Amino acid sequence: MKEMYHEDPYLLQFNSNVTGIISEKGRVGVLTENTVFYPEGGGQPADRGTLVCARRTYEVVQVEQRPEGIVHWIAGLAGPSKGTRLLMTVDAERRRDHMQQHHGQHILSAVLEQQYGWETIGFHLGEETNSIDLTVRELPLESMQQAEAEANRIVLENLPVQSEFYSREQLPPELLRKLPPNQEEVRLVVIPGVDENACCGTHPRFTGEAGPIKLLKTESVRGHTRLYFICGLRTVHWMWQTARSLKELEETVGAVGTEAVTRLQKREAEFKKLQKEHKELLPFKYQAIAQGLKEKSFSIQGTSFLVELFPQADMDFLRGLAAAWCREPKRTALLAGGDGPYAVVFGCSPEGVLAADQLAEFLWPLLQGQGGGNAGMVQGRAREWPQEKIINQMKQHFSP
Repeated sequence: MKEMYHEDPYLLQFNSNVTGIISEKGRVGVLTENTVFYPEGGGQPADRGTLVCARRTYEVVQVEQRPEGIVHWIAGLAGPSKGTRLLMTVDAERRRDHMQQHHGQHILSAVLEQQYGWETIGFHLGEETNSIDLTVRELPLESMQQAEAEANRIVLENLPVQSEFYSREQLPPELLRKLPPNQEEVRLVVIPGVDENACCGTHPRFTGEAGPIKLLKTESVRGHTRLYFICGLRTVHWMWQTARSLKELEETVGAVGTEAVTRLQKREAEFKKLQKEHKELLPFKYQAIAQGLKEKSFSIQGTSFLVELFPQADMDFLRGLAAAWCREPKRTALLAGGDGPYAVVFGCSPEGVLAADQLAEFLWPLLQGQGGGNAGMVQGRAREWPQEKIINQMKQHFSP
């Protein structure tokens, strides 16, 4: 099988004959004499596209390298017959994107190794972003900026990109170390004066086609650094989105450029201050609400019970109010929030009729709920909140 994508990565259509059909696990694979479809490998995802024959179009959903050749897996349960002549067409946008991302990775990895001695030990070409794993524990911001600038300088120089196959005997030892021992023929992708690397992926003819390279962020992975980046049109789209977000920020804060960031930081500081003040005032708020609910409480054996539903309340509110209510001795709170299923909190002061966990165990069957906690407070979820039944059941079982 002739792999046309190595000879001409810009060739997106080609006629070929079907040499075999594979049926496996409910899917159909097509083997051809030649192919323009790149199979998944070397960190680069496979091409997508179509096979057309006898006025029927088959969608290529995956391409895989196997011992018997490159298999074009198609959608559906039936494929073309062996010997059929077909037209194969590669998704041009996906091919161009993968060429930009993969070649940008070669440039970036070369810069990082030559300038800092950091080797690339892993590469992933993703749907939205790409990443390389580097032999360094931490990548300083200044180094990222310098590497990005140098990588884009190489892009702007629009250097020629060469690729050619060699036998193992023709390669220097430093390149052989990275290859499987049984690989006899090796394809080298060369940017003169910049990089020389064994690679089976699709690459452009000039570095300028990789487009602008943008480094996004880093994270620590098993003692190494994972660097995320994008290239080509992905970088252009990122710039559009960033510019749009900046404009929205400027309109929101009423300032432009760096002044918008300064004003946003000031607002964030003010917001955090208000949050702190609000948190400090919450106990007083809950205490005031608890005081106002005394009229709705009822007494059993000297313990004041508060049973109440707050349709707009969340669990934090219920916990705060239960704690405020039970601050005084001989108090019990049975509180619910929402409109079903309900957030539920049981709170009991030490001198009450029952502990909160005992009360919850008693009421869960009625509420169709469950939860957990301790003698002072239990929280959980319930499908039902029949308030009148709860009050009546409490009075019937715990009144003297």
